[in-house]
Amino acid sequence: MLNIYNKISDYIVVLNYNGEIIFANESFLKRLNYNNEEVLNLKIDKITRFKKNNLINILKDSKGINKTLEFYSRSNEVVNINFNISIENFKNEKSIFIIGKEANSKLYTIEMLEDLLDNINICTFILDPDEKYLYVNKAFANILNKKREDIIGTYNRDHWDYDDYKDLEKNNNEVCKNKSPKIFNEKLSFGNKIYWYDSYKAPIFDKNEKFKYIVATTKNINLSKILSEELYKNYNKAEFESDFDGSSDDNIELIKILSKIGENILDYTQSDGISILLYDKNKKGLIPYIKLKDSKTFLNNLDFISIKNPEVNLDKYRNYFNSIFPKDKIYKLLNLNYNDIDDLGYLGNYLIELNNEFIGIISLSYKNGNSPKCNSDEYMKYICNKIGMIIKNFTLLQEVYIENKKREYTEKELERYLNISADLVAIVGKDGYLKRVSSSWYNILGWTEDELLSIPCKEIVHPKDLKNFREKCKLDDIEGKLVRNIIRYRHKNGNYIYLEWSSEYLRDEEVYIATARDITKNLEIEKEKRILEEAVKLEVVKNEFFSNISHEFRTPINIILGTMQVINRNIENNSIQLDSLKKYTKYIKQNSYRLLRLVNNLIDISKMDIGMYELRCSNQNIINIVEDITLSVADYTKNNKINLIFDTSDEELITYCDPDKIERIMLNLLSNAIKYTPENGFIKVKIDSTQDEVIVSVKDSGVGIPKDKLDVIFDRFGQVDISFNRKCEGSGIGLSLVKNLVELHGGQINVNSEVNKGSEFIFSIPIKLNEENNNNKNDIYRKSKHIERCDIEFSDIYNI
Repeated sequence: MLNIYNKISDYIVVLNYNGEIIFANESFLKRLNYNNEEVLNLKIDKITRFKKNNLINILKDSKGINKTLEFYSRSNEVVNINFNISIENFKNEKSIFIIGKEANSKLYTIEMLEDLLDNINICTFILDPDEKYLYVNKAFANILNKKREDIIGTYNRDHWDYDDYKDLEKNNNEVCKNKSPKIFNEKLSFGNKIYWYDSYKAPIFDKNEKFKYIVATTKNINLSKILSEELYKNYNKAEFESDFDGSSDDNIELIKILSKIGENILDYTQSDGISILLYDKNKKGLIPYIKLKDSKTFLNNLDFISIKNPEVNLDKYRNYFNSIFPKDKIYKLLNLNYNDIDDLGYLGNYLIELNNEFIGIISLSYKNGNSPKCNSDEYMKYICNKIGMIIKNFTLLQEVYIENKKREYTEKELERYLNISADLVAIVGKDGYLKRVSSSWYNILGWTEDELLSIPCKEIVHPKDLKNFREKCKLDDIEGKLVRNIIRYRHKNGNYIYLEWSSEYLRDEEVYIATARDITKNLEIEKEKRILEEAVKLEVVKNEFFSNISHEFRTPINIILGTMQVINRNIENNSIQLDSLKKYTKYIKQNSYRLLRLVNNLIDISKMDIGMYELRCSNQNIINIVEDITLSVADYTKNNKINLIFDTSDEELITYCDPDKIERIMLNLLSNAIKYTPENGFIKVKIDSTQDEVIVSVKDSGVGIPKDKLDVIFDRFGQVDISFNRKCEGSGIGLSLVKNLVELHGGQINVNSEVNKGSEFIFSIPIKLNEENNNNKNDIYRKSKHIERCDIEFSDIYNI
């Protein structure tokens, strides 16, 4: 009995009621890598992960129940065993039998694998290193027409002729040498017939890389190979050998090809008749091109079968296609009644389709008493696909012939167009050379066609335009798009002609197709028109400016004269009072400052226009200059209930500048901020600096500037019309003067603004020093003039 236990693959362990191992079979010992002496009389809990002391009682109570227990191997590997408990006599004593298998052991058996291999239509076999058959499945035995047991133990040379088994031996050696699987097309002879097989062979090695055996599968591809070669040969003949000219002779060639294919199908299917019917889109029906053997009788005098809507009809009856049916099971198809054909036993209609396009039908027929020897449905689908390719090829050839005729006609028409077109037409290669040009090139540019085709385009294109075109028109960006450009081309006389181009790049042909027209005269007319419009616009601006200047002069002069008249009248009436006199003199002084400010601005603008305006620069602490002039306007902001804020990130910053002009810049910006900031608003002056420049910002919470006016705010006479909120006057040249003063210092000025939220003017000047001693002797005099300068700059602000 112990010998039987040791031969069983299941794990068997026998325990006494003390939990000691009194027997373990060889399968159990081998899996856990113990010998018999190591486990005999050993407590079971010594080699398990079960921690409870009552393991034996649990095992006793588990009689007849499946459980899982974790065992330790000699190397401390944990092995899960699904076991069943039974209480049996062992050596005449009641003992606990533990019988089980490893939890992750395979569920299938050798018998299952053999059932699988014997029920597939692919041949499988195993060869040892000497190429002796260790195993073959039923399909392999059938191709040799022998029993399996008559093949196992034999060699290739026992079944194939010398050349065949040598080829097999060569292929087997190749996979063993390369140690990798490979697929072979192998030819084998059976009597006078040759068959082709698609064989997959894989070498198997043990863990020591020693070769064990070859496992292989093989499938008969004889039919498909012969058919493919025939179809390929006919396909090439149709495409290359036939001098296709669209004539009826080429249709005869197609009929010959289909007839040869039909004869092969008859041989392979052993059918009694075959017909190939092709669908005519124009006539909306099937035309029998081929009728062989019995089909001549079945389709006698039938030259056309109407199918008005093949997509709908074929989908409706699709279950009756692509298979063989007995005559009485065939539904009435294609307007034919097959029951009227006496000698018909079986019929199969197979669809010829390519890319979901219906091309035609192959119809196979079998006489009564003759039935299909095997299911050839997949084979016929394969045939239909190949026939579809051939027919489609002939159809495309006919279409190509028609298109070539159209192309020839179009080319002739294009040639006529090129010769009479007033516009320039060209084909330009990717290499930059003209490939073809119209005759109008000579008329417009003076170059002959031969001259143009012999030189690259870049030699007659203006260099600047060529650079712009290359930067703008990257090939990846313009492919398939219509691109328009204005490019100057050099006339043969040296002058440049403006050409307006429309072009498209064709990647496959690597050429530009382009047309152009001469717009030189149009541009000249547009330029003259633009100059005239600018002159008119300038005249309007000048008129508005002089009207504004006249108003700016007239208003303070009228105020001064009116005030003087009031004073004279009071003197004549001997009713003058000191308070009134002070008020009148204040009016006179303020409006005199307005006149002085206006005259100064006009003089400075005139000097700048003729280049006579000079800066008096010295090394100055620009922080102090900006801070002093900002604080000097505090009274004005206070009177207008505006919060004035000054902020700086630096206490001292020396740079080479004209302090008077910096003050003038600041006064102008502050004056504008006060003018357009309502009560309870704020004005913030901030100074920042970088390594190279000082940046001054004047920000307010005023009415702001519309976006469309930001571009003209620094233009001379440019003034934003916000009179609805103005409490002041202005000539419109202040910011233009500020911009010029900033640029004279080598700086720049910008503005950010939003209507009803405020504006921020930011100017920057470079930080630089001059090799001279700081000249501060005029600082006291300049500072003493702050009040007067403020009065002059702020003279057009009312109610101050």
